[in-house]
Amino acid sequence: MTDPTLISNPVKRKLEADELVLMMSLRHLRTPDAAMMLRECGFDGFYVDNEHGMYSKAETAALCTSALMMGLMPAVRVLTTDPGEIAAALDGGAQAIIVPHVGNVADAEAAVRAVKYPPRGTRSMSALTPGTRYRSLPLPEIVRLQNDLTLVIAMLETAEGIRNAEAIAAVPGVDVLMIGPADLSTEMGIPGELKHSRIEEAWFSSVAAARRHGKHFVAGSGGPDPAEMFRRGARIFMGGNDGAYLMQAARAAATAMRQAGKK
Repeated sequence: MTDPTLISNPVKRKLEADELVLMMSLRHLRTPDAAMMLRECGFDGFYVDNEHGMYSKAETAALCTSALMMGLMPAVRVLTTDPGEIAAALDGGAQAIIVPHVGNVADAEAAVRAVKYPPRGTRSMSALTPGTRYRSLPLPEIVRLQNDLTLVIAMLETAEGIRNAEAIAAVPGVDVLMIGPADLSTEMGIPGELKHSRIEEAWFSSVAAARRHGKHFVAGSGGPDPAEMFRRGARIFMGGNDGAYLMQAARAAATAMRQAGKK
């Protein structure tokens, strides 16, 4: 059984060991038992989609805390690099922040500043949180632990972001690059054409940029063949979202029942 008092980031441990990490996103599930379900399904973590999901701060914190208790890594996809929004997600237990629409070095640096405590950033101090398992630790130890364990994930969703992938990957404090293929394809004028050569090249050039700078990369469900992305260095595989999985399973069940009921 996972020790809920252990202050660690299970995904970071797996990445340091060059192991595969499996994640998915939440847009609809709101109760803490979601973490139990996803662990039973074999995931290593999930992210709460606060860009497209309608979550309150309390709901986000409950999901993050339950993930920590189950030995999963909770991440939160925020709307912007607003320090207050990011601090709230971190104070609620998030161990990774996914920042969308990162287009350049300035965006990436703003994300790092908001996520990290001084001297690496400007995050406001919050001592007793799920992230520290509510232990009374010296402030220097809290700063060291949280700065070390919290991942900054830069999401590239525009042609500008892809052009600047190399420079973004080089920013100190950025840990992971990730592509948003739906927004990227739309911004490129080829909405939904996720197998287009321009989109495929964006994946390949971005993973190469990440690896050249010792950073990690997320291979998405809408991207190139996962085995190919793994070969190129991606170690985080991101599946779909809870709503899509629910509808996929429900549609299959309804189809099977309808077929069985035909005369």
